[in-house]
Amino acid sequence: MNDEERYQQGIQVRSEVLGEKHVQRSLDNLNDFNADFQNFISRFAWGEVWSRPGMPRHTRSLVTIAILLSLGRTDELRLHLRACFNNGVTKDDLKELFIHSSLYAGLPAANAAMHMAEEVFKELGLDAE
Repeated sequence: MNDEERYQQGIQVRSEVLGEKHVQRSLDNLNDFNADFQNFISRFAWGEVWSRPGMPRHTRSLVTIAILLSLGRTDELRLHLRACFNNGVTKDDLKELFIHSSLYAGLPAANAAMHMAEEVFKELGLDAE
């Protein structure tokens, strides 16, 4: 696969996971400064890593959320909390992930992620129950 094919695959996977609106905003905001970086993200993160056959997207979403929670990367965490439902993640999956992460990433990080998830549920019109 050449770089252009990998880029196109990346745009497709990125759109399926994060949503077409998010990806289109990124494309609409391309400029001389960020274009190479956005191309790299699409080719490498989405066209290579997220496209690998060895792990289902559901699992990739949960792993990504756990890592972002652990590192305190709140902007990316919010993005992936919104997107995880596109990969079949459930609220129960998230609840268990936060409880499990509290042991390894710390209670404050998991607590903050739990509250952020509840905000995302409200934004998406999902009942927290």
